[in-house]
This record gives sequence, structure tokens and C-alpha cells, in this order.
Amino acid sequence: MNLNGSLYNRAHIRTRGMIERMFGVWKTRFQCLRNTLRFKPRRCCKVIIATAELHNYLKQHGCPDLPMEDQDDADVPMVAEAANDQRGLAHRAAFTVQHFSI
Repeated sequence: MNLNGSLYNRAHIRTRGMIERMFGVWKTRFQCLRNTLRFKPRRCCKVIIATAELHNYLKQHGCPDLPMEDQDDADVPMVAEAANDQRGLAHRAAFTVQHFSI
């Protein structure tokens, strides 16, 4: 792997880790997000936006995050990984060169 790819991978890992932790904090605060929302897509969007706004409001007003619970991954549905086709790999390579070139 070239240097650009290495820089991209490190940035991706760091960013993904932060986002995964944030989702954990968000799901701990709003238990309804821990399982599949069984609403129509439009209402799901409203629930997600409302909980995000409430979370941001609480953060802005100094409300501490709840302690993270040990989550059992058994209740988290597995998502199949997308196949890495040539077009996807080419797009990633172009993105890496454009944004992570030295």
C-alpha cells in the first residue's frame, strides 16, 4: 500500500472510532435507538433528528453523558459487507489521492 492509502486508512480508522463511540453514547441516552425503529422511514428520520437535537441541547447545557453500558453484540443485527468491486476500489483510490496526497 502506498503512503496515500496509509494516510487514508489512519484517518478512516480514527474517524470511525469517534463516530462509533458517539453512537454508543447516543444509544445509551436514548434507548429507543438501540433496536430497530419500527416506523415508516419518514418518522424514523424525525426520531433520529429529535434525539440528536435533544442530545446536543443536553450537551450545551452541561448535562453529563450517561455511563456507557456493556452492550451485548448478540442483539445487534449483522450487516453484510458490500463486495469490493473494481469500480469501488477505483473510486477509493481516486478519493485517497485527491484528499490524502502529501
